[in-house]
Amino acid sequence: MTTLFGMTTLLVAVVGCRSAPPAPAFGIRLAGAQIPVELVESWLGDAGDCRFEVEQVGPVYLSQHGFQNLRDGQCDAACTDRLITPRECREFGEQELRGYRVAFYGYGLYVHPDNPLDSIYAGHLKLLFQKKVTDWRELGPYEGPIRLVGPEKSTRGGAILMRQARIWFDEPTWEALESDAAIIEAVAADPLALGFASIGFDRNVRYLGLRMKRTSPPAFPSLDEIESERYGLAKVIYVYLPAEASAGAEAVLDYLFSEDGREAMESTRVWAIPRERAAVEIPR
Repeated sequence: MTTLFGMTTLLVAVVGCRSAPPAPAFGIRLAGAQIPVELVESWLGDAGDCRFEVEQVGPVYLSQHGFQNLRDGQCDAACTDRLITPRECREFGEQELRGYRVAFYGYGLYVHPDNPLDSIYAGHLKLLFQKKVTDWRELGPYEGPIRLVGPEKSTRGGAILMRQARIWFDEPTWEALESDAAIIEAVAADPLALGFASIGFDRNVRYLGLRMKRTSPPAFPSLDEIESERYGLAKVIYVYLPAEASAGAEAVLDYLFSEDGREAMESTRVWAIPRERAAVEIPR
């Protein structure tokens, strides 16, 4: 026998289920450079208000592959690590595009506050991690053996340093630590240390500027310097889509610029760019 209480409970349960329909699903085809595509896919996997069923359109390797697939209608959005060139834009003919900076990731060179050096030439970075420059006096007004501290080879930052040092199978030429926090802690405790870690950890240490040319002013990892691509240790992630995009592509864009999207980015050590400064000019 069903009591009045039982009937009420059942009614609430049924109504409750009906009031929470499943999140809408969008099929999305992504193409472009490997890291941007994989990052965007991972962020979409954290979306709560809607569900994205992502397909990667190959080859997922270079930005140019994203532009080519978008031009040919093979993907809904191109995820790239550089701006579209005028030549690539002309290949779209009458098709109109929109482009957005959605986020950036990058690394900083960290030194102890007692280190008087303000910046180094980018060409010396390779020499440092190849151990061809080993003393601070070779770089400027400081002296003592340079202690290199960086991430493990298996990380995104470690891959960058492997390219700098041109090592693939050998042991790191730097002291590899397990986290950005551990790298910063080591630099804060050692005036002779030079640390390589994700940007955003400049507490009890300071950034060492980077000069892309010997005589150019130093660039630091600020949003302005990164957006203008004057800071060589950071990459901006761009998303390009047709001017008349699909509903799914528009949902992707809305999510990436939402608070949930920002949190998903930060969970992967990537920093969101506000929507009001995200649009990029499309060359004609």
